[in-house]
Amino acid sequence: MILYLSSKENINVLDFINDEEEVILKKYVGEYDLMSFLSKSIQRLGHIEIIVIDLSCIANSDEEIINSIKIFRKCNPSRVVFYMDKINESLVHELIGLGIFDIITEQEVTALKEEIKMSLFEGMSESYVKKKFGLLCDEAESISFDFKEKQIPIGVVGTQNRVGTTTIAMEFAAYLNSIGANVSYVEANESGHLQLIAEHYKMKKIDDGYRYKGIAFEGINSSNDTAFDFIIYDLGVLDNRTMKGFLNCNIRVLCAGNKPHETFYLYEVKEKLVDIKYSTIINYLHELNNEQCDYYYTKSTVDVINRLYNDEIYCSIMKEYFDEIF
Repeated sequence: MILYLSSKENINVLDFINDEEEVILKKYVGEYDLMSFLSKSIQRLGHIEIIVIDLSCIANSDEEIINSIKIFRKCNPSRVVFYMDKINESLVHELIGLGIFDIITEQEVTALKEEIKMSLFEGMSESYVKKKFGLLCDEAESISFDFKEKQIPIGVVGTQNRVGTTTIAMEFAAYLNSIGANVSYVEANESGHLQLIAEHYKMKKIDDGYRYKGIAFEGINSSNDTAFDFIIYDLGVLDNRTMKGFLNCNIRVLCAGNKPHETFYLYEVKEKLVDIKYSTIINYLHELNNEQCDYYYTKSTVDVINRLYNDEIYCSIMKEYFDEIF
């Protein structure tokens, strides 16, 4: 379901979607305090996948809007899209800083419809939005990499189930995409999570895979013959079956938990990987363990395809690799 929070002037902006796509569109029209609406009203609306906010119907300051969105995203996985018939550049910068790139601003009808469909069904990419608003990337992102479609395989495995392996693999893909690489995420396991994630994010179906924010999401038996720069294999749990695939990858990432009942599996797997070069990522921790300073620690997120939460981890892993090949 798509919820559209609209002013009277822009009430019909999304109407064409009902004619072209099979979606449920619910409208709320008027003037709103965003914090109050998100914290109270939205809880009574059932399952909202996307909330589109017409900026002209919001009575709050930029600071209040940003604080409202921060609080909302901590406890709700719904995707947030902003429609601005008049561009608020300072707010745009703040939203991009939060990792919100679905910002609709086009005025011409055809271009407006294209941006609406892009935002709702695929999601605007970071590079698209920054280019649209003339924003420069930071120093790390401004480096021009010539990947030359190297087809570099990256293997991501977990010490056990439910330690965030799929989240890490998808965040890694989002990071590589953000620095200009053509990336494919491959579900090389039998979890079936990809289909559920694709349905949640309304990914665009292409042949036997999906496309979302410029990233290809595919199954292990995909027939896609595109020459990607990087292919990220989500191998699931590391065992005798997946070990071969893991060792055949140029870049290897081991995902683990650090709860008392999870550390046994971490140490057991590490004994199997002696003399193997790989990086270890411990999920959902906020404090470093000084005895394990060679590990990376992630920040928790409900958005599995947003590299901004843990981009420093992927940048660090890739920096050493970039130094080797460029």
